Amino acid sequence: MNIEQNIKAKTDIYKSITDKIISLLEEVNVKDWQAPFADLAAQGIPYNPVTGNYYQGVNIPFLWFYQQEKAFRSNQWASFKQWQSKGAKVRKNERGSQVVFYKTLLKSEENEQGEEETSKIPMLRLYTVFNASQVDGYEHDENPAPNANSLVTPVEAIDKFCANTGADIRDNGRNQAYYNPTGDYIQLPDPIFFIPTERSTATEGYVSTLFHELVHWSGAPHRLNRDKAKNGAERQKYAQEELVAELGSAFLCAQFNIAQAPHNHAAYIKSWLAALRNDTKFIFRASAEAARAVEYLNSLQPE
Repeated sequence: MNIEQNIKAKTDIYKSITDKIISLLEEVNVKDWQAPFADLAAQGIPYNPVTGNYYQGVNIPFLWFYQQEKAFRSNQWASFKQWQSKGAKVRKNERGSQVVFYKTLLKSEENEQGEEETSKIPMLRLYTVFNASQVDGYEHDENPAPNANSLVTPVEAIDKFCANTGADIRDNGRNQAYYNPTGDYIQLPDPIFFIPTERSTATEGYVSTLFHELVHWSGAPHRLNRDKAKNGAERQKYAQEELVAELGSAFLCAQFNIAQAPHNHAAYIKSWLAALRNDTKFIFRASAEAARAVEYLNSLQPE
């Protein structure tokens, strides 16, 4: 196969995958998308070991967010004084997280007619709580990983491919996947956190996540200069970059014969197309950018 034939064959593969995903967009629901690695919801509702109660309402997602941000492996939270009552001590310079305490007080009083009326008075207070991972003198069980052993099977060809790119790929214990443009590195969850879903194995989930972030990495200013986001938070505004990364992941999965079901890619892409006001034509432009990213990553491989 000459160079022209090889380029055409690859282009045909990219087009067929893109066409398949487009055909699925009307069938899938954004709710069909499943995270390939266990999220914080699977690790337990935030819990107060002093009161014996679970946190409720807005406190649940807020504490989950802080737990994820700080890579805490415990779902137990209590105030400074509550930890003291357990014989524990919050470590110096540890920063707490605020939770909301809300309840309705009932107040009874007589009106001008001498009748008793009951009124409801909302009471809202803010409290600062600390995670069990921030205190000394307290024995606690950290949330276990979802699997006793990793269900991800290493693929030597993929490991070599990623190593040849020179990308800095890290696992610092956080159950998160992202490309950090400031530090120019990729963060991946430990393989033990990857779980089988209805549409993919743990290995397929791990590989597709790795490829997704590797495509983000390719867009750095000193590479393809595609990704204009300055940090992780800003990237959330760039729906188009997410489409490029997900399509690139699908292309790379096909390249390595990873049977990542296109339904999962389609559900993910549909959620980002909504941010683009359902501009389905954009997927063709994103596909071209994704193909360019994949070819760039392949160009980093030895002859």
